[in-house]
Amino acid sequence: MSLHVSSGKLKGRIIHAPAGIEPTRPTPGVVRAALFSILGPEITLGAFCDLYAGTGSVAIEAISRGAPRATAVESHAKALACLRRTCDELSLDDQLEIVRTDVARFRRAASYHVVFSDPPFAAITEDMLDRCLELCRPGGHAVLQWPSDRPREWPDHIQVRRYGSSQLVMARKV
Repeated sequence: MSLHVSSGKLKGRIIHAPAGIEPTRPTPGVVRAALFSILGPEITLGAFCDLYAGTGSVAIEAISRGAPRATAVESHAKALACLRRTCDELSLDDQLEIVRTDVARFRRAASYHVVFSDPPFAAITEDMLDRCLELCRPGGHAVLQWPSDRPREWPDHIQVRRYGSSQLVMARKV
């Protein structure tokens, strides 16, 4: 299975993915497009972190759209093999750091301008957005993909936008 970069300097290039939906659930194209439309030029202002990266499609899209560097955090071997293959084919070794670890163990406080998390919906925790904010530097953005069928009341300073079965839940670190 393969996906394609939708915009930027790598537009149209292939992103490899494991066959079938498991172990990854690639972020739908409409959600990726919405994410980068919302962030706009913010994407170019610092490092990007893609938690539960799977294929790395969101981190690679961020680089394609001008992020100076990105970190993709993933623990599944098949997804990592595809991610490394894509990274090699696109010559992204100097811009894309691939970290093989469980997201719960990943620690880099205040390191990123944008942190995006698309966890398996069954494994999502109530404090996931706060965890993303810990990784953001002041002024940075935390974005969590949340299932639309899991209602939750968010504080007023949190933006929520729905895209079919997914929602983007966004907060800015002060």
